[in-house]
Amino acid sequence: MSELVKFSKITLQDFPIIQKIALENGGSKTINESNFNHWYLKNPSASNSIFKVEVENSIEGYATTNNFVYTVENKNYLVALPQNVLTTEKCRGKGLFAKLYYLTEKENLETNKVDFFLTSTNTMSTPIFLSKFGYLRGFCPPILLKLFSPLSLFSKANYKQQEDINAIKIDHNDLNNSRKKNLAYFKWRYSQTNKKNLTVISIIENNQIIGYAFLIKQIKRGFKVLMLADIICSNEKFYSKIIKACHTYASKNFYVGLLMFELQNNNINQGRSIKLKNKFNFLVKGKSDDETKKLSQVKFNYFFGDLDYFW
Repeated sequence: MSELVKFSKITLQDFPIIQKIALENGGSKTINESNFNHWYLKNPSASNSIFKVEVENSIEGYATTNNFVYTVENKNYLVALPQNVLTTEKCRGKGLFAKLYYLTEKENLETNKVDFFLTSTNTMSTPIFLSKFGYLRGFCPPILLKLFSPLSLFSKANYKQQEDINAIKIDHNDLNNSRKKNLAYFKWRYSQTNKKNLTVISIIENNQIIGYAFLIKQIKRGFKVLMLADIICSNEKFYSKIIKACHTYASKNFYVGLLMFELQNNNINQGRSIKLKNKFNFLVKGKSDDETKKLSQVKFNYFFGDLDYFW
C-alpha cells in the first residue's frame, strides 16, 4: 500500500513542529515559532511561499522562500529567496525535497509574480540546486576583514550608539544591484535581533546624522569580531565615511576586526583590508536559461543582514 502524502501551506499551528523537525534533521537551529512568524508573515514585502509535506498525517518536511524587492540596473524586481528546504531523514530519497521546492517556485511565479530567484545555499543543498533546479553560481563578493587599528584609538569618535531603532528618521539611499530597503524594512529586520549581539550607531558629520550602521557581535575562532549587517545612508557619498566610522568603533572597542561584504561601487572607499574570497554559495535563477546566465554575471551588493540569520 502506498503512503498517504499531502502538500499544503504552513500554518501558525505548524510552527512548533517545524522547529522540532529543523533541530532533529540538520536544519536551521534558529527557527522557532516567534521568528518564523516574524520573518515570513511580518515581512514588509508581504510576499512569501511556505509549504509543508505530510506523510501519513505527520509533517515530514517544509520549504520556504522569503521575497524582497531588488534594484538591478536601476529597475525594481520582486525576488524570491529560497531559505529553508528540508525533509526528515526517514523520508529522504522519496523525491519530496524536489516536490516541496517546486511548489514554492510555482507559487512564486504564478501567484506572487516574482521576477527571479536568489539564494545562499549550504554544502548539502548546493549540488541539488545546481544540478536539479536549474540554478547557476552567481557573483560572490569577497568578504573584507578590516583588522584592529591602534591608530583608531586616538581618532575622534564621530558616532553615537542608537538605543531605539524606532527613533531613526532618515531617507535611505540604496546602492544599485542590491536589496531595496526603507525604514519599515530596517525596523522589521532588526526588531527581533538579540540586543546582546546588536549595536546600532549613528554617524555624525557637521552636527548632522549622515547615516546609521547595524553591527553584529560574533565570535570567530575564539576572537571577537563585528559584522557589518546593514547601512542606512542618506547619500551615496557618505558610505565611505560610515564604513570608516564602523572600523573606528570596532577598534576602539577592542574587536579583532570588522567583517563586511565588499561593495561593488568604485565611488566608495572601503579602506585597507584583507580579502576573503568564495566564502558563500550565491546561486541565481531567472525565468529562462538566458535570464539565468545574465543574472549570474550581475555584481550584486550584499550586506550580512541580507542573509537569513542574526536572531
